Amino acid sequence: MLELGIAVDGGKDSLSMAAQVRHPSGKTETVKSPGTLVISAYAPCPDITKVVTPDLKMPGRSKLIYIDLGNGKNRLGGSALAQCYKQIGDESPDVDDPAIYLKDTFNVIQYFIDKGLISIRTRQE
Repeated sequence: MLELGIAVDGGKDSLSMAAQVRHPSGKTETVKSPGTLVISAYAPCPDITKVVTPDLKMPGRSKLIYIDLGNGKNRLGGSALAQCYKQIGDESPDVDDPAIYLKDTFNVIQYFIDKGLISIRTRQE
């Protein structure tokens, strides 16, 4: 966070979240959430009326671009995806150089939004 120059107002450790579920048969089961840590951060955005959402705005004409913040390392150890496949892994997901891979990517995407190169949902929609 210091390297990125961002502030964090808190996080939620959901490693201990669980719920009791009662099946129609009367049997009770404990369902645990995947281990995650969610942190909210703040960064300046030049125009909050421009909203980027993950849906394709122009099906058939839109293009998806994959941005590899892991620098080709594909580390999935301990991730929800690894858990789905009953894998543990030995390297957790990480960004090796946040100043380059995360901060610069954020700034470039903001530039693309400002120049109209990324489709946005306007407030009128």
